[in-house]
Amino acid sequence: MKNIGLIVLAVVGIATVEAKAQTADDVVNNYLIGIGGADKWASVKTLRMLGKIKMQSVEVPVTIVQGAGGRMKISTFMNGTEFVQMAFDGTIAWSTNAVTKIPEKMSEEDTYNLQQDAIADFPDPFLNYRNRGYEVQVEGTEKLENVDHVKVKLIKKPQKVNNVMVENSVYYYMNPINSVPFLSQITLQKGPIRGIMQEIMYRNYQNVEGILFPFEMNYRMNGQPGQTILIEKININPKLEDKEFAFPAIK
Repeated sequence: MKNIGLIVLAVVGIATVEAKAQTADDVVNNYLIGIGGADKWASVKTLRMLGKIKMQSVEVPVTIVQGAGGRMKISTFMNGTEFVQMAFDGTIAWSTNAVTKIPEKMSEEDTYNLQQDAIADFPDPFLNYRNRGYEVQVEGTEKLENVDHVKVKLIKKPQKVNNVMVENSVYYYMNPINSVPFLSQITLQKGPIRGIMQEIMYRNYQNVEGILFPFEMNYRMNGQPGQTILIEKININPKLEDKEFAFPAIK
């Protein structure tokens, strides 16, 4: 039994040294291999995800669609009515006002920030990250749930906050076994939630046409549990019409 313990300690020690020695490209390449491969992801032109958002005992259907050029739309449905939480057609960013239920265009600054992320992030921010104008830094390891995860900082294109350009970065904690994200962290920059740490825990990875997706995402705000997104179905490269993303004409 003592020998087994020594072997385990030796293996853990080797794994820790290797994690610390990894370069940014090592981590990114392992990650891309872990989620299906760079070629597979490069072939993704559109996505449609169906699921639900769960907040305590309340569950709301959600649809997420994404396409090249930054096109994206996140919609929830309550009592048969669609509420667009966020949409971008490549030029105009908009959402449904929760009170008036009327579509509204986002501010110029919010549109700029969404455009920067939406265009460069699809289909995956780590895919050809340098060509996207991004930078990756490896910051050693951090223990989460008794496992040493590789800590990676993804520095994206700067965002505007009150007309001032600020750093836009996300921390990812990669599973040392399969190299997929266990957790991501971002400090929110705008509005009443400015300065709050938002965390997303990724669970229930499933293979869809050779590509790995997390089917459960648990949100926390400053360590407090928030909503959970549960994905039920993912369609890769569905046909998407421009009208799905377009700001509707106000009657």
